Amino acid sequence: MLYHKMSISLLLAFVLTSCATNSVDKKTEPKQLTRVEIEAMNTKAIDRVSKRLEELSVAAKASGPDKVRFLASDMYLKASAALMEGDYQAANLIFEHLITLEPNDDFIKQKYAVSLIRTGDIEDSEKILAEVFNNTKKKDVKIGLVLAGVYSSLGKVKKSRSIYKRLISLHPKQEEACIFLAKSYALEKKTSRALNLLKKCAKKNPTKGIYGYYMGKIFVDKKQYVPAKKYFQQALRAQRDFSQAVMALGLIQEELGHFQKAKRTYKNYLKKNPNDTLILSRLVQLLFTIESFTEVIEYAERLSDYEPDNLNLKVKLAIIYKDVKSYRKAVRIFKDLLVFAPDNDQILYYLGATFQETKDYQDAIEYFGKINVDSGLYHDSSFQIAQMLSYMAKGEYLEDKGQGPIHKEFVKFIDGKIKEINAFKVDFSVVKATYFENLEDNNEAIETLEYVKEDKAFNNEHRFYLAALFEKESKYDKATKLIEEILETDPKNAHAWNFLGYSMLERGQKLDTALDYIKKAIKLKPNDGYIRDSLGWYYFKTGKYKMALVELRKAIAQVPNDVSINKHLAIVYTKMNNFSKAKEFIRKALAFSQSESDKKELNEVLKSLEKNRIPASFEISE
Repeated sequence: MLYHKMSISLLLAFVLTSCATNSVDKKTEPKQLTRVEIEAMNTKAIDRVSKRLEELSVAAKASGPDKVRFLASDMYLKASAALMEGDYQAANLIFEHLITLEPNDDFIKQKYAVSLIRTGDIEDSEKILAEVFNNTKKKDVKIGLVLAGVYSSLGKVKKSRSIYKRLISLHPKQEEACIFLAKSYALEKKTSRALNLLKKCAKKNPTKGIYGYYMGKIFVDKKQYVPAKKYFQQALRAQRDFSQAVMALGLIQEELGHFQKAKRTYKNYLKKNPNDTLILSRLVQLLFTIESFTEVIEYAERLSDYEPDNLNLKVKLAIIYKDVKSYRKAVRIFKDLLVFAPDNDQILYYLGATFQETKDYQDAIEYFGKINVDSGLYHDSSFQIAQMLSYMAKGEYLEDKGQGPIHKEFVKFIDGKIKEINAFKVDFSVVKATYFENLEDNNEAIETLEYVKEDKAFNNEHRFYLAALFEKESKYDKATKLIEEILETDPKNAHAWNFLGYSMLERGQKLDTALDYIKKAIKLKPNDGYIRDSLGWYYFKTGKYKMALVELRKAIAQVPNDVSINKHLAIVYTKMNNFSKAKEFIRKALAFSQSESDKKELNEVLKSLEKNRIPASFEISE
């Protein structure tokens, strides 16, 4: 701490002064004190208390043994209270004067010495501990261990080791002295001496695994994992429930990348010791690390029961529940977490995402909508709301032609986001355009994108989309202009060359030029299914059905779910009078189609093919 405030204990001690305090005017605003001023006040207060304690001690001695006992008892209680509160400075002050009253009480001296250690007064503590330890004829284990630790921290290694050796000779099964002495040797690279000592101690105390554990640790520090494992296993043979040895074995296996072995080590131990949270926690961490999410659930649930306040674990567990589609459990945990952190953007986002997956869109929108605008998740949560409103409004639109509440809510929301933050403008315009395209209102979609066409965020992908909309509305010049803009900045854009070539094919214009463009695209991206489809369609358009089939089969292998490629294959097979194959690909196109008008057309085609007739639309396509 930078400075020390007078604690309750010190105030209690100060009460012993029986001095009256100055009255304080309640109307006066308290002055804001600086750190230096507070330190000065504390120093003065401590000096006053120390002086008063000295006066009381002198007075008590003069009054006789009863007064001494009464004051000593009172001071001891206050010093003990200060220790419990962690106010070691106050405890030291009281103990210092208490010892003048009880100079032969080694118990009080021991408490004083420990308190001095807490405040960093090691040398003062050393003198008191040495005196007390000598008074026990150097036999008291507890005091000896503390004194040896003090010697060690002061660099007096010989004195420290001397005490540890004495304690071991007096108490052969005293494990702390053995361990500390061995660690002292290990720190000085005296490995053989440390190991020999630990082995001797292990023989005297064969049911304790701690000695084998520390022998293993010595080799871990030297990165000698084979002997380290041997000693950790020895520790477990001595003490089967020694979880630190299990942890050490598992960590070595993890360090070597043997994650499955480490997992088995932890699991086998937990079969016999299911309540060991140390190993349980490590196993959970390992399973998260190796992304064994389904497997981790059982152990994470158990650990969460033992550690109900571990919010980080609860978040991870809830995310796993979501990933494995245990949505009710995920929602329950996320809602519990919101009690602790009602404004946490990540928890709100996960709740929204969980409800989104269960198609409870209103709940999802509610939680996504609570995310603050300053959050890094605000953009995406708003985007998800827009997507859900778009989906809900689409179904409603077919019935009320744009007059329904969800359609209006979607348009209001999306327009609000486009205006709200400039960075959202293009992304949300694309969502709006896609919505109207799905409603087959391409002109509204075009108008939406043209509004943001000059924005810096409007990239080549957006230009492709706008060009495709122009193409649907037979505005070929505008579509071509956009694609040429792309090629000006990116002449190796395969999809731009393919777009131009395919557009010419569909219009039946300049087929040789169209082929050149498509071949340029294939050279740039030979394994692109959409470009292969264009080449196949060129061969179909020029009557080379077998060559068309070869290219279209390459295309469908790359993009099996594309409606257009499946339809092209059906058309080619129809021209080759293979009606069964044609029906197969029309059914596939129908399964993948999202457009109501496309579905209607494909169903009409299928009816014709069922009668082994060439559909009228296929005749037109050629």
